[in-house]
Formats: sequence, C-alpha cells, structure tokens
Amino acid sequence: MSADIIKPRKHRHRRNYTFMVISGDSDGSTKRLHLDHFKTQLLAYTLFAIALILICYIIFSAMTISNLRSIQLDQKAQIATLTEENDKLSASNETLGTEAQQLRAALNLRLENEQQSAEEAENNAIPSGFPLTGTANMEHAVDDINSDGITKLTDDNKDSAEGNPLLLFSTAAGNNVIASGTGTVLSVTSDAKFGSYVSIDHGNGYISIYRNSGTPIVSEGDEIDRGDILFIVDANNTKLGYQIQQDDKYIDPEELIEING
Repeated sequence: MSADIIKPRKHRHRRNYTFMVISGDSDGSTKRLHLDHFKTQLLAYTLFAIALILICYIIFSAMTISNLRSIQLDQKAQIATLTEENDKLSASNETLGTEAQQLRAALNLRLENEQQSAEEAENNAIPSGFPLTGTANMEHAVDDINSDGITKLTDDNKDSAEGNPLLLFSTAAGNNVIASGTGTVLSVTSDAKFGSYVSIDHGNGYISIYRNSGTPIVSEGDEIDRGDILFIVDANNTKLGYQIQQDDKYIDPEELIEING
C-alpha cells in the first residue's frame, strides 16, 4: 500500500440565483420574467448603485441644506448687525444734522452781527455827531485863508462872502469838544485864528476839523471813537470852529451834523 493516500477532490459548488417575476391577467393567463444569474447580479448591482446614488444625493442634499441654513443664519446675523449699524448711523446723522443746523444758525447770527457791527462802524466813521457836549449856539461862517479872521454869514453877505464853510459854536464852560465820528487823529497844530487845530481822518474820505483856543488832550496818531474828548471847555475857550472836508473839499458841516433839540 502506497504511503501517499489519494484524497478525493472537493468540488466547489457555485451558487446561482434566479430572479423570476410572475404576473397574472384577469383572463387567467400568467406572464413570467425570468432572469438568469448574470442578469440578476446586474440588476442587483444596478439597484445597489441607484441606492448608493440616492443615499449620496440625500447626504449631499442634507449637507447643502445645512450649509444653506448656516449661510442663512450668517446672513441674518449680518443683516441684524448692518441694521444696528444703520440705526446708529441714522441717529448719528440726525445728530450731525442738528449740529449742522445749529452751526449754520450760529454762523448766520455771527455774520449778521458782523454785518451789523460793520454797518455800525461805517456809520460811526461818518462825522455826523454833534461836536460838543451840552448845548451851544451855532452860526454859519466862512474862513478865507487870505484874511486874518473868519466872516460870519448874514443875509447881506451870504452870497458874496468867500472862504471855506465853517460852523461857529458858542458853548458854556464845563462842556467838552468831542469827536463827531470814529477815526485817527491826523494832525494837532496851532491855529492863527482860534489857537489850536485838531483834524481827524475818518478813513472814508471825510476829515473833521476842530478849532479852539484850549489845549488839545489828544495827539497825532491817536485812535478816536465817536464822543471822545478833544478839548475841555472853560471860560477862556467857549468858541469852536468846526469844519468838514469830503474828498479834500470843504463842505457845509450842517449837511452831516445831527442836531438834537
């Protein structure tokens, strides 16, 4: 007997699956759909692939929906943030608008005040004020530079008298000679006919002239406001000769002077 024992071979049986569909009609006949092993596997793989695709699609759809929801939540948060910022900007804009209105109102008021001040300064620079404090008598006269005195005007000589127009004031002691408008003292000199001579340049073409026998209390170059004292009047200097030049020409001071009372 041989040492080697021959063992019978085992055959591997292949399992085959058959898929059969049977349908019945109303007339009693039947129909059969028979799929062999290959077709059954093909159908199974196809169904598996379809199922896998559906599962992948469902997962992808779920992920997409989740992502869209996340994006939607982010957008809502951004919208809320932007809305809050917009509300803050609107409130800030209203505040700035109110402040701008207040600034415009303040600027307009300032411009009005500056314009009013400029108009007042311009009016004050016109020598229209009365050149004396208190009351005074006034006479019209002319000053001929070629004569030794002034000529008072009367009905007889008013048409023939020659010279620069002048108002002659007579006042009482205790009053003062004052500037009739704002300006700068142009000159302080002696005067052969009155004693002292003060002229004020008002910066607008007008020059006012004050001639008195008292001692001037201003100096050349002084800045003068309307009403500032130029001479103190006592018993020895109660006469004032007052003249006005406009653009280097003498005019009648009464055309500008404001006389009250």
